[in-house]
Amino acid sequence: MGELADFFFHIDDSLRQATLLYPVATYGLLFAVIYTETAFFPLAPFFPGDGLLFAVGVLCAGALLNPFVICLLLSIAAALGAWTGYRLGHTIGPRLFERFTWIDRKHYFRAHAFYRKFGATALFTSRFLPIVKALVPFIAGVAHMEPARFVRYNILSALLWVISLVTLGYFLGNIPFIRDHTSWLVIGLAAIFVTGLLITTVVKLVRGAGVKG
Repeated sequence: MGELADFFFHIDDSLRQATLLYPVATYGLLFAVIYTETAFFPLAPFFPGDGLLFAVGVLCAGALLNPFVICLLLSIAAALGAWTGYRLGHTIGPRLFERFTWIDRKHYFRAHAFYRKFGATALFTSRFLPIVKALVPFIAGVAHMEPARFVRYNILSALLWVISLVTLGYFLGNIPFIRDHTSWLVIGLAAIFVTGLLITTVVKLVRGAGVKG
């Protein structure tokens, strides 16, 4: 756990060293991290995907990584990860209701109706929210969102997520302050996304309590 924390707080130095020592393997490592974070939501809290993409963009600005290869490779990783989560939800979902009879089936029908109407929006917005980005595809699978529709928006949202954050890191990476304080900026970026998620959750809980009251 300590090594993971050290990597997170020094993500720029860790990636820079890995790129210099093992340039080809670094591409594979980044692919594995993005895939795992988006495929398995219980593991998502341990992977700083958004901050990682920003840091990768900074390295691309320093010519340590190829930005075009990175954007293509990590977009594929993000799309495949979400597809894995979707298939897991599609396969495991029905079994959950059979095994755990206390789960209200109304939640299933509500989820099905929600993803039929707002599935595309959910996929796009969740990409920029830690943990949620891996949870939404799973729930979409549980709700049996149309596979063709999921694939279409999954690919588009993966491209948007990866390209936007890598590009942001690429252009800001030329600024000396940004380049020298990447780790703290990554932490700040993660904090902003988490704070946004918490605020959204609290607002929904308060509104829900108000409706019940």
